[in-house]
Amino acid sequence: MIDLTNKIVVVTGGEGFLGRAVCDALARKEAIPVVLSHKQINLLDLGETIRFFLDTSADYCIHCAGYNGGIEFNQMYPADILYTNTIMGLNLYHACEYAQIKKLVSIMTSCAYPDTGMEDLKEDTFWNGQPNKTIRAHGIAKRTLQAATEAYKSQYDFNSVSVCVTNLYGPYDTFNLIRTKVVGALVRKFVEAQIEYELEKDRLIRSDLDPSESEKPSVECWGTGKPRREFMYVDDAAEGIVQALQKYDDDSSPLNIGTGEDITIKELVDYIVNAVGYEGETFWNTDKSDGQLKKLLNVSKMQQFIQIDPTSIEEGLQKTVAWYITNKKIADARK
Repeated sequence: MIDLTNKIVVVTGGEGFLGRAVCDALARKEAIPVVLSHKQINLLDLGETIRFFLDTSADYCIHCAGYNGGIEFNQMYPADILYTNTIMGLNLYHACEYAQIKKLVSIMTSCAYPDTGMEDLKEDTFWNGQPNKTIRAHGIAKRTLQAATEAYKSQYDFNSVSVCVTNLYGPYDTFNLIRTKVVGALVRKFVEAQIEYELEKDRLIRSDLDPSESEKPSVECWGTGKPRREFMYVDDAAEGIVQALQKYDDDSSPLNIGTGEDITIKELVDYIVNAVGYEGETFWNTDKSDGQLKKLLNVSKMQQFIQIDPTSIEEGLQKTVAWYITNKKIADARK
């Protein structure tokens, strides 16, 4: 196992949702995380990326940076998503190998897996088909990271691995409705609807009117609510990623990092309603796509290498909602 004490670890996307949590997890292991954000260098520029790593004298790198969003964002900008993530990833592999970084961990998502219907997603099925068409550009771009892991090992004997994380949620997530994914979008919708409802009740009270006359809010949810998804609290995933840096060395196969449990989107909505204290109704817009029917990572391989005390979805959503309400203005503006 790699001892990270006083080791310099570059974290791409270190100011972002997952990257921030990875930096915190590294600090708990007494490593020295170095944040690499788009404000510092452009990962689409190979020369600039190489110079950064040569100047930093880093020991390791964890690649968390990415350009993505929910289903609608993926359908609006597939070319940008494919180009940005692919070039960024390949430049990073080339720069890390050139600068003799000791190990690179690349973060993929479950969208890189083939759409296998209702089967769990196992590492040995990674290449057995195409990703779901609603997120195919992003999925193929992320697959490039595993291909690069194998290619750079074969040609340069470069030490890298890829890990595949499930759907993440938690504080510092993206709540901008253009870029956010399912948990962020639903939390924002239900919080805003409840805030408006409470403001309307207060207005009626100040006008000496009966607050019970206030019209109940209604929140639109997309799809049928039937698809099954796996959700993992971001701090748990970050701990798993850092442990993968320390312990996982199979470059021939990605490592799944997830909870091994899934729920329906309808159940997710119920959890969020409880966390928010929402008092209104919900409406399911079935004209919107459900996407893949099921995405659940098989974590039997993960359990051989990584030990995580998982956060329950109830506790995780309570923390997420509380953070969002406290930081709403900043959270809504983040892209």
